[in-house]
Amino acid sequence: MANRRTERAGAAREGGRRPGRPRRGPVLEDPKRELVAAARDLFARRGFSEVGIRELSRAAGVTPGMISYYFGGKQGLYEAMLSSVFEDLLARVRELAAQPAESTAPLAALVRLYTATLASQPWLPALLLREVIYGDAETRARFIERFAQRASALLPALVASEIESGALRADLDPALTVLALIGASVFPFLAHPVLGKVLGYELDDAFAARLASHTTRLLFDGGRPRPEVEP
Repeated sequence: MANRRTERAGAAREGGRRPGRPRRGPVLEDPKRELVAAARDLFARRGFSEVGIRELSRAAGVTPGMISYYFGGKQGLYEAMLSSVFEDLLARVRELAAQPAESTAPLAALVRLYTATLASQPWLPALLLREVIYGDAETRARFIERFAQRASALLPALVASEIESGALRADLDPALTVLALIGASVFPFLAHPVLGKVLGYELDDAFAARLASHTTRLLFDGGRPRPEVEP
């Protein structure tokens, strides 16, 4: 609570006024969306602690007071930036989890969805690695509570239901299968600055489609039940 008050006070000083609805300036189609886009760019390149309220507002073309007005401060803007990606992703994963587990089609769709999300948001893996996984404990705890725990209630259960239906082998571990899916999908994006040059790939839609198809074949061809061989 103290941090939020400090941020609001900082925004007010930088904007030259007390927090609240900002003064009218150039009319933007969607100031909140402009702020989220600016936060995505600046936080991904420099990190949360290195970017100030004034810089964020200048990049978005708004007054500093809008950050406090719309998001309650820089932390709220950061969480809104993550929500802009993960809320939609979680909603679509819930739709996949609700499908009947008659084949590996829902899991294959999940791989395509996750890979396409990363391709459309290439800043995301590096930001999560730096700011969440290796960042401060408070940021990590917020991310776990708001996003990771909700995903963990869906993904292993999706794998388990397909194992139970017979679409996947019974000896597969649902949690480890989820880790394998995430690792195979996200690592090429994290490693792109090096492996992209060595292996010759770019982070575009065509690569995302190739990666999703290849990951599906690698994981699911090996994960389908094997025919029993009579002695």
